[in-house]
Amino acid sequence: MNRTEIEQAVLKEIHTLPLDKVEATLNFILSLKNKPVKKRPLGLLKGKVDFTIKEDFKMTDEEFLHS
Repeated sequence: MNRTEIEQAVLKEIHTLPLDKVEATLNFILSLKNKPVKKRPLGLLKGKVDFTIKEDFKMTDEEFLHS
């Protein structure tokens, strides 16, 4: 879905809600605007975990899919 499709879907659903739920929805949306986005660090285990795949490692696509 793109932004326009999402906005249209939200508006369509909003019209079916009772007024108290519409107000609660608006309050929730406003709270999202004020809440800072928590960014998850990538490489959380960097320097703590290491692995190596040997050159002679072989696995078929079927073996991989069934593992």
